[in-house]
Amino acid sequence: MGAIAAGAGLRTEGRAGRGERFEHHRNAWFIVFEARPGEVDRPVRFSTHPAPEGSRDVRRHKGSLLPVPGPRSMLASALRPGAALAAALAALALAIASAAALLVVDMNRQAVQDVERGLVGLSAVLADQADRSLQAMEMVQDAVIDGLREAGVATSEEYAAAAGRQDLHLALRARIAALPQVNAITIVDHAGKLLNFSRYWPIPDVNIADRDYFKALAADPGRGRFVGRPVRNRGDGAWTIYVARKVSASDGTFLGLVLGAVELGYFEGLYRQISPTDDAVVSVFRDDGMLLVRHPHRAATIGKVLPTAAAALIAARDRAGGVLRNVSPIDGHERLVATKALARYPLILSVSRTVEASLAPVRRQAFVVGASAALLVSCIAALSALFLRQARALRRAAAAEERARGERDLREHCERFGFALDNMIQGLCLFDADRRLVVMNQRFAELYAVPRHLREPGAKAEDLRRVVLSLRGEAGGDWDMVVTPPGSDAPSLTASVVRLSDDRDVSVMRVPVPGGGWICTHEDVTERRRSEERLGFLARHDALTELPNRVQFADVVARELAICAGTGQEAALLCLDLDGFKQVNDLFGHPAGDRLLVEVAKRLRGLLGERCVAARLGGDEFAVLATGLDGRRTPATTARAVIDALGAPFADGERRIDVGCSVGIASFPRDGDTCERLLSASDMALVRAKRDGKGGYRFFKPEMDAAARERHQLALDLRAAIGTPQFALHYQPQFEVATGRACGFEALLRWTHPIRGAIPPTLFVPLAEETGAILPLGEWVLREACREAATWGLPLGIAVNLSIAQFRQADLCDVVRQALAETGLRPDRLELEVTESLFLNSAARSQEVLGDLKALGVRISMDDFGTGYSSLATLQSFPFDKIKIDRSFVGQVGVTSKGGAIVRAIISLGESLGVPVIAEGIETEEQLAFLRRHRCAEMQGYLRGMPRPIAEYLPLLAAEVDLRVA
Repeated sequence: MGAIAAGAGLRTEGRAGRGERFEHHRNAWFIVFEARPGEVDRPVRFSTHPAPEGSRDVRRHKGSLLPVPGPRSMLASALRPGAALAAALAALALAIASAAALLVVDMNRQAVQDVERGLVGLSAVLADQADRSLQAMEMVQDAVIDGLREAGVATSEEYAAAAGRQDLHLALRARIAALPQVNAITIVDHAGKLLNFSRYWPIPDVNIADRDYFKALAADPGRGRFVGRPVRNRGDGAWTIYVARKVSASDGTFLGLVLGAVELGYFEGLYRQISPTDDAVVSVFRDDGMLLVRHPHRAATIGKVLPTAAAALIAARDRAGGVLRNVSPIDGHERLVATKALARYPLILSVSRTVEASLAPVRRQAFVVGASAALLVSCIAALSALFLRQARALRRAAAAEERARGERDLREHCERFGFALDNMIQGLCLFDADRRLVVMNQRFAELYAVPRHLREPGAKAEDLRRVVLSLRGEAGGDWDMVVTPPGSDAPSLTASVVRLSDDRDVSVMRVPVPGGGWICTHEDVTERRRSEERLGFLARHDALTELPNRVQFADVVARELAICAGTGQEAALLCLDLDGFKQVNDLFGHPAGDRLLVEVAKRLRGLLGERCVAARLGGDEFAVLATGLDGRRTPATTARAVIDALGAPFADGERRIDVGCSVGIASFPRDGDTCERLLSASDMALVRAKRDGKGGYRFFKPEMDAAARERHQLALDLRAAIGTPQFALHYQPQFEVATGRACGFEALLRWTHPIRGAIPPTLFVPLAEETGAILPLGEWVLREACREAATWGLPLGIAVNLSIAQFRQADLCDVVRQALAETGLRPDRLELEVTESLFLNSAARSQEVLGDLKALGVRISMDDFGTGYSSLATLQSFPFDKIKIDRSFVGQVGVTSKGGAIVRAIISLGESLGVPVIAEGIETEEQLAFLRRHRCAEMQGYLRGMPRPIAEYLPLLAAEVDLRVA
């Protein structure tokens, strides 16, 4: 971009290139673009930065020069010696001192916490060890006491005889040989006389009636254990504590004691080995504050009660133990003490360390921290003096450094500007007032393959325009905007699109520059144009088949109907729906279904004439508008041609797919004069065609409209009837075939219309499933049936039918659970009947829901067995509680041999699987006799009871009535 010059307070210029130079004026940078001498008289100047507020407006010739602030030295303003530096140093020294003090305090606190944690842990371990040591000895005492009780000792004489045996002495001696902490096990009688002694035989004549533990246990009948004060053993003089256990007869008579002697020297030796430091003290106190064991040993303190000891103070606050900082009454040192009470004995274990020894390492560290802080402050002072000496030299270098930095920053800025310019998505050209090129980016040159000599600054706009016009295509566009200056009245920021000979679209925009000249941008919008065309196509066509969609079809039909109305021609609108398309999706997947729809669209396009149009209305529903009809080409022949074309097999890879279609026909103008009316009429005809049998066509008839309106009104009445007395439950009894006893009822929904009277279930149930009203109806039936069954005197079962729509509910299990909870009905009395068609589309989901329902405790019955698609596979996949034979098979019993064979086979199948079978639709005695002969479990039908209100079956519900039915 050229040379760069800088200088504080100076104006410098450097030639950058043809018609371009940089200027610096009073700490402001400029990029000045101007034409060569003799070729311009009005230069154009641009700044790299906006001018700051208050900057000077510099004029050169007739062009404006906008001043821009340059880099300012921050170092020179920061180097201010004197008071500010002194204050900063003082603040820094204070901060260092404060930080050092806080650090020392925190170190001291942390050290105390660490010592306390270590003491707490050690005390817990030693307390557990002491507890286990005493417990091991007490197990020997328990064994002796249990042996005396098992021997049935009841008197003092029996006690003395049993306790004075030599074999007991040998057993005690063997038992304590493995317990180093136990000195001896002694058995004494009620008078304090030794009866057995693990250390000697024969037994010495010693009496211990004067001991505190003997007095305490002999005097207190409710006390069974006592830990005595330490005493010197009368045998060897060693300090010993005794754990005494009382022996009583079954009537509570005091017979004697079993003593366990523990030498305190064992614990002192143990604590001597594990003492963590020389200043550590490990002690064992009785819960009344008496010192029993201490390491290091102090003979004068053993056996004394020390109320001011830390163990006593902590026990008064918390029996379990704790931590305390206290002056020891024994050695007078301030100590950190942790105590832990033994779990099974009235003893407290104490571990302590002197505060002086605990904090000695911290104090050494505190000295190091303080010395370091002082040394750091001294270093700061020395560095500050050095800084002050060098400040003047740095200030002298500041100006030169500022200039160099400014030049470097501007160079980097210009490089970034050039990089951004060349990487714009638009092609850009800047022209001056004399129509000379100032700047052209790389994208513009690539867009029009501009020769290299026309890319240089100073190239004429006319020459560049001729290059661009050579690429002009045949299509229109405002080519007057291309490489020409905008007029004074031209709208700002208005783009025009021109098309090139290679079918590219370019958006051109021009912006005038103050002082003369202009900037133009050229952007390739070909892909955008194609995307917009594609979006426009998709807005009116089906994305999969590319047939017109409903919107486009309506426009085409309206146009063609207008033509037919003017010429008097007839037209027909065919609405067609594929037969079996859902099974294709279910069996082969949706991608196969999509490929089938594409092939259907291709066949329709090949079948229709010039003025006929086909459209996809949604899913597998298509529409065809047939025009140009005559005696040979009628709506019927067109419909038959469509059915034949789509009835031919479709090849999907190696797979052959057979589907058909049904067609509904509406004629213009007889059945309607608008697209909407014709579509409605053909749709009603399509419904009739599918109802009468798939693969055919039906013409619209006026009575179809009346039937559709009547069906619509009935759907409205059905929704309005929900929650009113119009709906009621009737109950049909079910009986055991072998005994004739009633075993349950099936709840059946009935609707009494206020005007039409009773509406058959075969009419309103499919309508409810179609409109979605089956969900609230089904939930009401479930709750009402459970509520009614809960009031019966006998725990008979209640069967409720579930529709496929209910199974698609995400909260079906919650609905059943809530109905059972609200009515109080036992889950095993509720039987939910499902059909085999439930497993056709989503077997895995259906099994999961049935499993959740069965987990509630309800029973699951398969209804209409034998009429579905995969009966045996369904029985194998889920453990049903009952199989119900469809009435269509039962009705053939006694009429045809095949009917009886099918019923017999189903009963045998259920018997083999261990699933009870119920036959519905029993209307004759001959059918009932057939079921008895072949051991069918249950029956249901008009022969023994029609669906009626439950009040008519009250005798069957009474507990005292014989339930057998003749």
